[in-house]
Amino acid sequence: LNMEGCTELESLPKRLGKQKALQELVLSGCSKLESVPTVVKDMKHLRILLLDGTRIRKIPKIKSLKCLCLSRNIAMVNLQDNLKDFYNLKCLVMKNCENLRYLPSLPKCLEYLNVYGCERLESVENPLVSDRLFLDGLEKLRSTFLFTNCHNLFQDAKDSISTYAKWKCHRLAVECYEQDKVSGAFFNTCYPGYIVPSWFDHQAVGSVLEPRLEPHWYNTMLSGIALCAVVSFHENQDPIIGSFSVKCTLQFENEDGSLRFDCDIGCFNEPGMIEADHVFIGYVTCSRLKDHHSIPIHHPTTVKMKFHLTDACKSKVVDCGFRLMYTQSRGCLLREEVAANFTKL
Repeated sequence: LNMEGCTELESLPKRLGKQKALQELVLSGCSKLESVPTVVKDMKHLRILLLDGTRIRKIPKIKSLKCLCLSRNIAMVNLQDNLKDFYNLKCLVMKNCENLRYLPSLPKCLEYLNVYGCERLESVENPLVSDRLFLDGLEKLRSTFLFTNCHNLFQDAKDSISTYAKWKCHRLAVECYEQDKVSGAFFNTCYPGYIVPSWFDHQAVGSVLEPRLEPHWYNTMLSGIALCAVVSFHENQDPIIGSFSVKCTLQFENEDGSLRFDCDIGCFNEPGMIEADHVFIGYVTCSRLKDHHSIPIHHPTTVKMKFHLTDACKSKVVDCGFRLMYTQSRGCLLREEVAANFTKL
């Protein structure tokens, strides 16, 4: 059902809930619409709900919902706390919600979050994603969380995003190792900031990082690589950046051979500009290393990593970080989570 652009629409009829077979409801641009009747929760097949450009403040719990768009909503200040109970929600887009200040815990099945341009967003819940203790396989191996141009984020909020990124990288390492889904895993996030998180054990100023790895760094428990780049946009005077990607070229070398390949860390695809430094974090699997046997595991290895941007005008990488991700058992990961939550009490 498409009602896009009905600018005089102020309410929806309750009988809408009787459309139980409806899979997609489009209310984009209905600028006077302030509520959705609770009866829509009975629409057991509704998958897509587009409410961008409306004034809706609360969404009834729709168990079947997979995609929710609330972009350009000027009435939304605090997103509802029960969002974590939207068990099937995979995509949440809230771009340019200019009055949004708080983001609650997100559902663990969420694969894509974009709050680009929510300039008054200050706080996000910690933990950022709900039910992290329950490793039941519901999470997908590819996910993207974007906080681009959310300039008012408190430091606690940035720490929460960084903590989730670290946990996600560990989780992917476990999944890739146990399920052998080596090639499909990828995670990336970005948020305003100028500091590489401390959990990256190799860091450097500038766009080049050359850590020296110790003997036996490559073993059967190695599963992935976490990469971080701080990108400065201060010198970019072009109001329209367009799209670009943040990439890293890795070259592994020792006396017996070398290996070179590129990794994606993140990207920007909005028709606007980024106005401050941003931290980009990405996770990639070690499939290229696992398929290449010219780097013996018993010799020290030098790694040269060069971070760069594609088609990004004068923007540049000013700091970078790197961490090898080794898998842990699910039990170890669970114990770490329990200990971390107990410490907060």
